[in-house]
Amino acid sequence: MMPRGQKLYWRPSDIPTSALLLLALAAIAALIVVETFTREEASDYYDEMLDASRLVQQSIETLRPIRGRIEPINPDVDPLRSGLIGVASSPITSNSGHLEAKQATINPNWAAVVIRLLAEAGVEPGDHVAVAVSGSFPALNLSVYAALESMDVTPIAIVSGSASQWGANVPGFAWMDISRELRNAELIDMQARAATLGGIEDRGIGLNERGLQLIRSAADRAGIELMVPDSYDAAVAERIRIYNQGADGQPIAALVNVGGGTATTGPESIDHYFGSGLIRKAPSAAFRVPSVMGHFLQEGVPVINFSGIRGLATQFGLPYPPQRMESVGSGGVYRAESYQRWLAALMIVLLLGLTALIMRSANIALAAGQSGRKKDAMKPKV
Repeated sequence: MMPRGQKLYWRPSDIPTSALLLLALAAIAALIVVETFTREEASDYYDEMLDASRLVQQSIETLRPIRGRIEPINPDVDPLRSGLIGVASSPITSNSGHLEAKQATINPNWAAVVIRLLAEAGVEPGDHVAVAVSGSFPALNLSVYAALESMDVTPIAIVSGSASQWGANVPGFAWMDISRELRNAELIDMQARAATLGGIEDRGIGLNERGLQLIRSAADRAGIELMVPDSYDAAVAERIRIYNQGADGQPIAALVNVGGGTATTGPESIDHYFGSGLIRKAPSAAFRVPSVMGHFLQEGVPVINFSGIRGLATQFGLPYPPQRMESVGSGGVYRAESYQRWLAALMIVLLLGLTALIMRSANIALAAGQSGRKKDAMKPKV
């Protein structure tokens, strides 16, 4: 018996444990149904995605014979014969590279991925977008250029002259040469504001004199100013200055990065702290050393970082690597998955109904039990 003056805030439930277990199982089943039976809709930027992917496809067809005249395409490393897989070593090779990751980018539908991420970042036509590309993933560079033109944004691009293994590391067919050929073919009009040597500290450290001269010549042919900063910090600061100058007082809507340009992603001590895909923040350790990516994140500018290619391919339903040249429009990136609201509402109604039924049954049982106790109490004692 409870002492007088104390209030009862809780009492044991009269609902059977089996009924509570049934309700829990029903809730889990309803969740599974809603998560399983989703619907797929075309992305809001579906037309732009198709246009950009077709542009990449057309560009590959244009570039293939040009590459073949400069350096034969090796089908063992470039089975799709795209011409956008480089060689194991050359004077403009900055570091090692993962061949399978390079092969995975030979797919025109990566342009749709770029548009999807730009849209998620809030980029709209007319916005200024900072762009940093190395020569390590020329097919991804091509997808970025095509996507930016299809979305009608204003790019401010800085490119690196060197490349990792299997990238745009063929002398005479570096990324600046590739983009120049695309402009000459009137396919992609985008022109970089500046170029760097790439490599260690973005200053060409580790490249021999022949490699440095090849990069200088490529910049001259493309009509792009080559900047050679005297330190890592200067390389970061100069890139930021060029981006701000190119925006001409307008806000920069996003930074798009392809590859591992040191000044952009930071040195090895911090670059792994930046995620892949669309990122809006990073752990504090990512800002221990200055970097262009860190600068923009601290300014509240979203960053689209093309690293971790396998993970991105899985996320957007693209093969890793493709076994054939994928057709435009294939892959999950073109579809946006959403819940079926009517189904979710139906599950809620059914759960509420089941809950009411269980409560009603428990109340009837409780009332019956109390009635029985009263009758027992009214019986005369002998």
